[in-house]
Amino acid sequence: MKSTLQTGVRLLPQRLARHGAQLTASEQALAEVLGREYPHTLLESATALAGRTGTSASTVVRLFAKLGYASYAEAQREARGEVTALLQTAAQRAPVTLGTRRSLAECVDDALLHDQHNMQATREGLDMEAFDAMSRQLAKDGAGRVFVLAQLNSAPVSAWLALHLNMCRPGVQELDVGAVSPIDQLLWVGPQDLLLVFSVSLYSRGTTELARRFRDAGGQVLAITDSPTSPLVPLAHHWLQVQTANASPFHSYTAAFFLCNALVSAVAQLRHDDVSEALARRDTLWREFDHQLIRPAPRAAAGAPRKPATRKRAT
Repeated sequence: MKSTLQTGVRLLPQRLARHGAQLTASEQALAEVLGREYPHTLLESATALAGRTGTSASTVVRLFAKLGYASYAEAQREARGEVTALLQTAAQRAPVTLGTRRSLAECVDDALLHDQHNMQATREGLDMEAFDAMSRQLAKDGAGRVFVLAQLNSAPVSAWLALHLNMCRPGVQELDVGAVSPIDQLLWVGPQDLLLVFSVSLYSRGTTELARRFRDAGGQVLAITDSPTSPLVPLAHHWLQVQTANASPFHSYTAAFFLCNALVSAVAQLRHDDVSEALARRDTLWREFDHQLIRPAPRAAAGAPRKPATRKRAT
């Protein structure tokens, strides 16, 4: 399985193969070690790598410049992404991502770099035929309902999807939210109903089982997940892949929200007249109810004197 940074991005082994003839003898010796031990060898500092391979730190820096990297740090970020893509749990990823003594500025830059790669790889690897089919099914008029499901750490994705799809079409609800349990929500599922489910590794057993039961009941399953080996893939009528690599122990959901945003945008486009009318009605509803909503009292500014509490006189 290709990792997050392998789609649309030339990795170190590919760069070494492409530029091998242009390297000096000392650079070729270093390149041999790098190619054999990639990506783990790049978790070391440039000085440690030079000492272990019998070269100098300047040779290390010069080699990576020839290979097209902006810096050795950029190559290290790539390597961390490759390593963490192979590790399933946050605990397994922590020693790789937290043991490198990065500065806080490097944490910011690493997060930006990985999310840029995630969105680029998600877009370049997007199955447009499946995207088209999912968008049209979600936009289709009819009596069917749309259930949205994402559990545990992925729950914010479910909430975002349900909120915005509800502005585009009727009958949208989160499967795992509300007074009715998700098991009871499956009671009346039929062929006209859709389940839009999101899950990334480690895959929630509950999410997979709910998707299985939904399909067994005759509903259509649409999945967004991070790998062709995800247990959701054989259950889905259509599925899309999202990239989640990160420079921290935790999955990045930036590309997931990008893909969900694109999906909602497509549904809104396909239902443009209905969506425009529905959003106008929504604005009217908010204006009518706004003055009735209970709002918390504004906090006093720091250091500002507080008004003494007043007691209501008994009558």
